[in-house]
Amino acid sequence: MPTFKLISHHTCPFVQRSVITLEAKGVPYERIFIDLANKPDWFVEISPMGKVPVLVVRPDDESAEETVLFESAVISEYLDEVTEGSMHPSDPLAKAQHRAMNELASAAIGDAWRLAMAEDLEAAKRHEADLRAKLGRFEAQIVGPMFAGEAMNMVDASTLPLLQRVAWAEELADELDAFKDLPKVRAWLEAGEELEAVRRSTVSDVRERYQDYIRARSPWLRGA
Repeated sequence: MPTFKLISHHTCPFVQRSVITLEAKGVPYERIFIDLANKPDWFVEISPMGKVPVLVVRPDDESAEETVLFESAVISEYLDEVTEGSMHPSDPLAKAQHRAMNELASAAIGDAWRLAMAEDLEAAKRHEADLRAKLGRFEAQIVGPMFAGEAMNMVDASTLPLLQRVAWAEELADELDAFKDLPKVRAWLEAGEELEAVRRSTVSDVRERYQDYIRARSPWLRGA
């Protein structure tokens, strides 16, 4: 088995996706945090897009060169393929459907980010409406307690970081509720946060770090 080093940022939801996958599959790894506002030169050299996560894969053969992977979906798919078991359904069509939902979650992360960075409540509500429409797609397909039943799969790993950040952001504004009329999504988040793989996927103060970041950049939330 190769050894893995994951280049991370403390609050990044995309990093958390990859960590959940690593934790759910019990894969040993080293985690290195960087400051994205002051990226070290060595990181810029290995990350073509200048983003996290980046996974550095060191082969068993010490004479072989390390390989660098970027983009959370690519990293998670690779980890799933090279480790025992799979976090995807075995049926090709079901697997394709799950991968499509992962892409929807990525798009929803964009809505959640725009909501958190909105210049005022009116703008936040517009982004919240876009987000809720996407979450409604999940609501229609959730089996419970996880997306497809009892076991965690890749849709859970891809979407739970999004749901957490939506909840953390909306704690700062009583006027917002992206989970309104989405009881399955809300229950999914609550069940997911009880999983050890999710608990271990973030630093202990991630919620506070994320909320502090929002307050500093969204003037209408500074007094929350």
